[in-house]
Amino acid sequence: MSQVTPVPEHHHEDALDHLEEEIKSLEGVTRWGRPLHIGAAVIIVAAIVGAIVWWVTAPPPITSARTSYIPASSSPLEVLEPKGGTLAEPPNRFAWESVTGRLQYILRVYVKGTNTPILERMVTSPSVELSPDERARMPRGNTYVWTVVAKAKDGSTLSAGQSTFKVR
Repeated sequence: MSQVTPVPEHHHEDALDHLEEEIKSLEGVTRWGRPLHIGAAVIIVAAIVGAIVWWVTAPPPITSARTSYIPASSSPLEVLEPKGGTLAEPPNRFAWESVTGRLQYILRVYVKGTNTPILERMVTSPSVELSPDERARMPRGNTYVWTVVAKAKDGSTLSAGQSTFKVR
């Protein structure tokens, strides 16, 4: 049979002092303290996850169906060909009215609804003949926007024009 060793009296007092200190430290804690901390953590995590899901799945911003590819402050430049309509093949030539005092023209062709030109040329005459490689950049089934900007010697825009066409 085992023998129980009596605990000295001063150990009981130390244990009681320790328990009193524990009780005093917990007096400021309510029974709702831990559940509130857990609830706050759950709300924060849910907000972060919700923000990430929204950012990943949000639809792209709505843009106007009619995008202008030319500076709004420029005076109009009349485009001559191609001018609207549907073409059987990509155009061989782009032409526009001549602008007095211009240094150069900048011709750009875009797939409608995009912001990066598929063709860009800087020329001094009011028309451009396309190479076979340039025509190959305009496959069938797309609508294209083409712009021409007349630039002055100081780099300012004198006038600009834009038109669309579709390659069947």
